[in-house]
Amino acid sequence: MARPGARPDRRARIARASPIEAESKVGQVRKVYRGRDIEVSFDLDICIHVGECLRGERSVFKLDRRPWVLPDAGAADEIARIVELCPSGALQYRRLDGGAEETLRETTTVTPIRNGPLLVRGRIEVTREDGTVETLPRATLCRCGESEHKPFCDNRHLKVGFRAPGVVYKIHLSPVRPRELEPISKDEDPRRSG
Repeated sequence: MARPGARPDRRARIARASPIEAESKVGQVRKVYRGRDIEVSFDLDICIHVGECLRGERSVFKLDRRPWVLPDAGAADEIARIVELCPSGALQYRRLDGGAEETLRETTTVTPIRNGPLLVRGRIEVTREDGTVETLPRATLCRCGESEHKPFCDNRHLKVGFRAPGVVYKIHLSPVRPRELEPISKDEDPRRSG
């Protein structure tokens, strides 16, 4: 799914497996869940398992269901609000009903999280290894140097005991983060398959 300012990837294709789930224009990185009024996309590789989505509209975001996102199960405005709480940018949305899109901040801010990543908000252009450029409104960037998905954080800082000053970020326990310092692994995450 192209974002404002992002260059289209001519190699990408859109495969519409169902009206709910489709392949993103950035290849197989994002899974897209399409509803009547809003489309939600998810990139597990950049998810840091904060779980804001699972605390929000539970009829829309449900971990033990396939597909795990049902955009038609909630109001588009509420879904957009919940998606904007996702600090990593793993969740994004596109309004199909003419409603307001997420506004990219005019200035980009970088906030170091204590013992964790850099929380970036604003206009963030990321070039991936394959040359695909994606513009994100939010991202959590690796600060420990150990991430396997650089420049994004993948929670490796927890395994290596990374320590650095920063602001305290409240982590809510959820099925993807059963213990504050131990999120589930990407391989254990049921969202990997849908």
